[in-house]
Amino acid sequence: MVVKDIFVTIWRFEPPFGSRPCQHQGVHQIFPPPATEVDPDDVYRDERPLVGDRPWLMMNMVSTIDGVTDIDGVSAPLGGPGDKDIFGTIRTLPDIILVGSTTAVSEHYNPPSTSVSTKARRLANGAWPVARIAVVSGQLDFDLTLPMFQRPAQRPIVVTTVDADPIKLERVTEHADLIQCGDTSVNLLQALRDLAELGAQRVLSEGGPSLNGGLLREGLVDEVFLSVAPLMGGGDSRGITRGDIPPFQELILRHVLTEDHFLFLRYTQAPQASDTR
Repeated sequence: MVVKDIFVTIWRFEPPFGSRPCQHQGVHQIFPPPATEVDPDDVYRDERPLVGDRPWLMMNMVSTIDGVTDIDGVSAPLGGPGDKDIFGTIRTLPDIILVGSTTAVSEHYNPPSTSVSTKARRLANGAWPVARIAVVSGQLDFDLTLPMFQRPAQRPIVVTTVDADPIKLERVTEHADLIQCGDTSVNLLQALRDLAELGAQRVLSEGGPSLNGGLLREGLVDEVFLSVAPLMGGGDSRGITRGDIPPFQELILRHVLTEDHFLFLRYTQAPQASDTR
């Protein structure tokens, strides 16, 4: 019935695009009905409690209709003005932004915003005034001259293994705080527990797909945000998660927004009989 309701709502909804395509004219919610223009800050604000001894884990990705998640290693070409606005809204939710080192390097990550308006939005969501970046890397093979390592007042966190190269560790500690957990690979559950020890209640994974796959494999994903771009083009980079994934996990559709012909989907984990959350 949910799928039917969505299509009935779309059929009755007069889209805001007018006679010209891809105009940036405001976010509209088309599910749950009634279809109406909304403030993304209001739509995405919600209770996100700790899950046992770890933070609530969100995942945010963009994908084409046919599942492509990047072009030449970066996701920016898939986005648009509306997608950028939703991305900015979602970034006001977490205390810590978790990202794999390959994604952080290819996307040229900068320190999170410290603007007065962003701080106000984040405080309204119950988050830290300024988010912190946490980079997951087993090998520590990344350039420490990247922008995210160049602002001493906003030191990122690097999550790596306990047996990481001591020489590389010494270099990293000059620019970032360290969390070490796991022997041959990063123990993601322990990493989240360590982030909770720092006071983080909400963590947002921005990928890439390998990191997302590891989080999903460990049953750590509580909420998924997916922006579906109105694009198709093939390519080899497919899927917001990759790797050895366990049996399918049931999700609940919380809302569908649209702007600039994009769809913005939000899902949360379906409650289980043994779920203590």
